[in-house]
Amino acid sequence: MKKLFGVSASLALSVSVFVAGCAKTDVAPTASATVAPAAATTAAAAPTPEAQKPVSLKFWGGVPPESGPQEAVDNWNKANPNIKVEYIRYVNDDPGNLKLETALLSNTDAPDIYMNYGDDKMTKRQAAGMAEPLDDLIAKAGFDVEGIIGSANIKKFADGKYYYLPANKNVGAVLFNKKALDEAGEKLPTAWTWDDFSALAAKLNKGERKGTMLDPALSTFGEIVLQTGKAKDSFIADDGTSNFNSPALKKGLELQQSLESKGIMMKYSEAVAGKITVQNELLTGKAAMTPSQIYIIRYIKDTKSFPHDFKVAFAPYPQFTAGGNVNPGGGMGDYMSINKNSKNKEAAMKFISWYLQEGNMSMVPGGRIPTNKKADAGKIASILIGDAKDLIDEDSLKALLAGSYTFPTAYNVPVPTELKAIYKDEMEKYLLGVQPIDKTLETMKTRSDATIKGAKK
Repeated sequence: MKKLFGVSASLALSVSVFVAGCAKTDVAPTASATVAPAAATTAAAAPTPEAQKPVSLKFWGGVPPESGPQEAVDNWNKANPNIKVEYIRYVNDDPGNLKLETALLSNTDAPDIYMNYGDDKMTKRQAAGMAEPLDDLIAKAGFDVEGIIGSANIKKFADGKYYYLPANKNVGAVLFNKKALDEAGEKLPTAWTWDDFSALAAKLNKGERKGTMLDPALSTFGEIVLQTGKAKDSFIADDGTSNFNSPALKKGLELQQSLESKGIMMKYSEAVAGKITVQNELLTGKAAMTPSQIYIIRYIKDTKSFPHDFKVAFAPYPQFTAGGNVNPGGGMGDYMSINKNSKNKEAAMKFISWYLQEGNMSMVPGGRIPTNKKADAGKIASILIGDAKDLIDEDSLKALLAGSYTFPTAYNVPVPTELKAIYKDEMEKYLLGVQPIDKTLETMKTRSDATIKGAKK
């Protein structure tokens, strides 16, 4: 089915290229043709009425207009009367993504610019010829990819080109009940290791309040510590085999097992059965600290659902190697692409350049952080906090947002779904006490290597 979709996309693009090629025959003759010099001068001096018309761009995204996109577009349109942008929302679910992809292949009402939510969708659309390579457009627009976003945080495809630029930056953090931290006489960590994390969790453990927790539906310490040991394609070793014999993975799994056995963390089986969440455990005082992301801010401010009177403070993630800066809870999102079939690609790139440097500040109140490294972290923090200064530690949030991080990526992991399933199978056996750690890692790697090898045939 995927091949059929790709063929359809290629056919549609071939037709559009053919039509565009035919249209070029109607362009006025070049200087090499037999044209009277006076006539050529007159034509150059008087642009046609059509050339004077403002360009109209359609911008498709999954965020409701009132949550920031419409304000951004309105700001652009006020300052750029010759390039009018219309925002069109599509719902980021299966029917909504199908609607977008159908529109990208259409010759009418197709988006010029569109948002992709996830590596899988971006990869699929690039393979189907729905996205324009951006390198030449980036150069013409004078957009400094390295200086504004950082090239290491953007995937280049097999042809070595960019097909998207990310607009949203998710930032991971360890969230603290600051009251619990103060009661223990501990300072908020700013640079620490997983050994430091374990020691602090033990100090914060008190009565019914656990020292730490994780939502088992989202992550385990095995995965998190592994990413701090190898941010790029953490499941894969440099030789292309699985990385499940990594010392970082062993440390992460042993860390979780130790915390659970000492009662510092809820046991994995109980957490799964109870369907616990970060926001509930942290904000009801059941856990003193937890690795998560700053999206939790919206729950911190929701005192009707989560009544509490303590501030939440933010610290960077612990590292496998002291001095590292890997941010496992974070990464780039909101991938902006230009439709391969757009007739106004340069205008679309001008809008994207502006949006990434200025326009997406309108998205901050909705919890989306600009990828622009030069964005004002203090201003972003103030917007996120709003009127909840009594519930959020402003200084720690500003420091977190101002940090420079390496975000984990998994662009080149083969059979990722299968590897994730193998990891979960063997990890659960270990945490449930059915299998020792060395046997767990050995089996995990053997199964994964065989799966990777089978996928290459």
